[in-house]
Amino acid sequence: MSDQASGERISTRRKWAAIGAATALLTASFWVVLLAFHLWLGDTTVEEIRAGAEVKITTPVAIALGGGFLLMGAGFATLALVSRRARPWRAFAVAWALGGALWLWLPFVAGEPYTPMVAGFAAGGSVALRAEPEHTLTRRIVAAVLLAVYVWLLLRLALPAGVIVAPLLPLPVLAWVDAMAERRAAQQQAGKPPPRRRPGR
Repeated sequence: MSDQASGERISTRRKWAAIGAATALLTASFWVVLLAFHLWLGDTTVEEIRAGAEVKITTPVAIALGGGFLLMGAGFATLALVSRRARPWRAFAVAWALGGALWLWLPFVAGEPYTPMVAGFAAGGSVALRAEPEHTLTRRIVAAVLLAVYVWLLLRLALPAGVIVAPLLPLPVLAWVDAMAERRAAQQQAGKPPPRRRPGR
């Protein structure tokens, strides 16, 4: 998953600048989408929808959903560009499609829109955020899944706190997973014996 083709490693400062700017945009997307779901569903429950209750998408709902989708795309584009991701626009397109797919259909599986958006942000961020040689997509995906489970549980234990912190977690968690991979790689490198010199050199 290395982005070596895009040049030398980026600094920690630049990586966190990318994460900070993207998190701000994703958080805005989170709240706009919540507004859209509130306007769309009102007091209608998932059980009522599964039972066949008709829920119309009005113009304000469509505008809010579209705005949230655009903000999410801006967040992933910022993450890819500022972190100097190789082929940033392709990564952005994949991240945007993946994130949007999760928060559009997963709410009807999870029974709420919060966890799916966090899962979408983490999944999209896994693709959009630049990767160094020791970073792997597998570790990022595992972190995204564990984060979604954590948020799902947190929302059931403390809903207000969970809603507030949920959009702030996905990208920092990915950075933490990357940092762990970097530390492990550094430890392995430090533990390697020096290369043997050939006789006569």
